[in-house]
Amino acid sequence: MNELKIVADFKRQTQQRGSIKTAVLIVLALAAMLAGVFAQRQMSGSDVTLSTADGKAYSWQSESWTVINYFAEWCAPCLRELPELNAFYRSGEARILGVSYDNLAAAELNAMIARQDIQFPVVSSTDVANLPVPMPSVLPTTYIISPDGQLIQTLHGEQTEAGLKALLTALSAN
Repeated sequence: MNELKIVADFKRQTQQRGSIKTAVLIVLALAAMLAGVFAQRQMSGSDVTLSTADGKAYSWQSESWTVINYFAEWCAPCLRELPELNAFYRSGEARILGVSYDNLAAAELNAMIARQDIQFPVVSSTDVANLPVPMPSVLPTTYIISPDGQLIQTLHGEQTEAGLKALLTALSAN
């Protein structure tokens, strides 16, 4: 009988330890999730300032929508969409910032901007790492950023002036 009591006590203690381990794991998982949420909010870019190839500074947050377009000179679809992006920039519907996918020195970046007749601001290569959006895996990639600095939508492929205007109109209505 004494042996049965020992076995029962051991089983109860093991179950309690298992419950404690499970509780500890749940607490750790919740802490990791909260840390991730906090880090995401910190990375929202609210205090990020970017400089462009022409030396101007832009705050990540804006009073209007922001369109971030990643492109490269060797990317044919990127070059085809540049006139559309220039027209969108001239329309003043939203702020647009270009980002060269290639890490170009300042002189090379400015020469490429001139060669391709890019009329909208292009983020300096030294500031690309500060962008609170991921480096895209396909080009062209366009990010739509809300006025409060949150990434709202990711677009892959060529964009048009009309398409961007329609998208921003729809997003603004929501």
